[in-house]
Amino acid sequence: MKKYTLKSGDIPTFVSEGLDEEQLKAVAESSGRSLIVAGPGSGKTRVITYKIAYLVSKGINPENMLLVTFTRAASREMIERARRTSGSDLKGMLAGTFHHICNYFLRKYSAAAGLKENFTILDREDSKDLIKHCRTELLEERKAINTSTLPSAGVLQSIYSYSVNVLASLRESIVRQNRKFLGSYDEIEEIWKRYVKEKAAQNCVDYDDLLLMALKLFNENPSILAHESQRFKWILVDEFQDTNILQFRLVEMLSSVHGNLIVVGDDAQSIYSFRGARFENVYDFLNMKDSQIFKIQTNYRSTPQIVRLVNGIFPENSIEKELRAVRLDGPVPVIAETWDNLEEASFVAQRIQEHIDDGIDPDRIAVLYRSHFHSLELQMELDKRKMNYTLFSGPRFTETAHVKDVLAIMKVIQNPLDQISWGRVLRLYPGVGNTIAFRIIQEISAAVNDGHLQVEVIRSHTSNRARLENLISLLESLEPDALPAEVIKRFYESFYADYLDEKYPDARERRLDIERLMEIAGRYGSLADMLEDLAVSEKIDIEKESGQRDPSIVLTTVHQAKGLEWDVVFILAVNPGDFPNSMAIIEGSLEEEQRIFYVAATRAKDYLYIMRQKGGRSRPTIGNRYVFRSGHDFIERIPSDAVERWDIGWDF
Repeated sequence: MKKYTLKSGDIPTFVSEGLDEEQLKAVAESSGRSLIVAGPGSGKTRVITYKIAYLVSKGINPENMLLVTFTRAASREMIERARRTSGSDLKGMLAGTFHHICNYFLRKYSAAAGLKENFTILDREDSKDLIKHCRTELLEERKAINTSTLPSAGVLQSIYSYSVNVLASLRESIVRQNRKFLGSYDEIEEIWKRYVKEKAAQNCVDYDDLLLMALKLFNENPSILAHESQRFKWILVDEFQDTNILQFRLVEMLSSVHGNLIVVGDDAQSIYSFRGARFENVYDFLNMKDSQIFKIQTNYRSTPQIVRLVNGIFPENSIEKELRAVRLDGPVPVIAETWDNLEEASFVAQRIQEHIDDGIDPDRIAVLYRSHFHSLELQMELDKRKMNYTLFSGPRFTETAHVKDVLAIMKVIQNPLDQISWGRVLRLYPGVGNTIAFRIIQEISAAVNDGHLQVEVIRSHTSNRARLENLISLLESLEPDALPAEVIKRFYESFYADYLDEKYPDARERRLDIERLMEIAGRYGSLADMLEDLAVSEKIDIEKESGQRDPSIVLTTVHQAKGLEWDVVFILAVNPGDFPNSMAIIEGSLEEEQRIFYVAATRAKDYLYIMRQKGGRSRPTIGNRYVFRSGHDFIERIPSDAVERWDIGWDF
């Protein structure tokens, strides 16, 4: 390892021998306002822990340091490593997530914050339940409100949270989340007012309140801010590119006396704008007076071949850097072209099995994708082959509520005596609770056994309260031998798409799942065949719940994969409209898509496979708009001599 000698100052041996040249410079020279740009695999955590240990070695009391991280696990790991490195117990040091630290200040100054000292914190579910209570209360008072156009408690929670975290107006937040709810603005605003009032009455706050109220505490109490800022001589912030405007302002305020604010991050890996993160915080930080920048660019994770590819797809409009590899040579990354998603799933499953046969542990293999629905065919293929996998990106395909809803409508058409599925279908419709659903189900069973149509039973229970007209229309429009794709399409377009918007904060992702399910359904000639195929997945899931704990392949979205690494990485569906995402193409917001692709490729240590389909995006339209194949192609950004191209086909 090359040694680096500073011109002034004494560097403890444990620091100089434990860091490379760039890391050492960042640790020893960063002071005042300093940004440490940490490339992927460059030892970001090492720099932070050594910075803490270095400060302790220089006589800084741990009580005068503040470390802010984005997860409790990251905080615990950094503190433990800093203890071992420095030989200090770091007693008195304040460290944790933004929410943990804000909770500390609100407890300490509860009276000034307008809180009782014993206030409680609502978790996400508690918060949603309270919003639901306020929503129900308003509906009972205002009978004229159309409940079908008022968002669910979960969607309301998402709207309110976004408004707080980006300091946007409620109207702006609604537009950002789903502008169709602007027609219910007055009701949404009234529910928020009642929610705020209820929290105060119950002496509780939610997660978003912790940040907002801490900011308000410091803004309205300059003496408190001065006291706390005087205490913290050094403030370190991890993953700075993922901070929102509230978090940036908080650390700015707390560093206002001593001015030592050390932030570590990489704007090229900022991928969380959907939850309020501002990669622009990095540039705002640098544009302030006397800011310094340090770059650590040696990549210890990946082979030189993968690093070369990664440098070729560096996101545009990011702080310039070039990763340097130190590992020995490895295999050249692969662009594997398949005809469609089915062929992609077969290739990925087969190639994974080959790597496992070669001795790679399944836990060291990951499949990444832009959106959860891209994994659906692969899930089915792995289930058929009885290959164990773990989903980081959400429940298994057949376990998700929205897919189970669609399967339920298919099941009752195929088998009108399926009471469980009838219960699920009926309760989707306004005004149908357990009591009415049970009564209808009993009558349907009797009618079908007597040779009558179930639709007549449903019609007899339709009223101003139980709004089942849409279901009746759907059932009457379908032939007894309707194809699976037709059943899903009509159910989705006539009712379920709007239902998703009103019920789920992540309605867009769930819509994409249903569109992919529609595509899968197009391959089947009967409801029975498709339902039987999907049932295989459900059986395997039940077997796993009974106690099997074998090593398993990881399937995850890129967002869930950030900060992790695997020996073998597959990136699915790198086609215009899939990855980059179709909405990003339509809206012209491709910069974040580039960053997401960059993060995906940098997760691989030894083997990297980038999958694409010869025909382009599997579903070339979104809504009624066509997503063109030409342009917006991430494959075109990869240097041709940095990859091998594999043409995947069947051996008949």
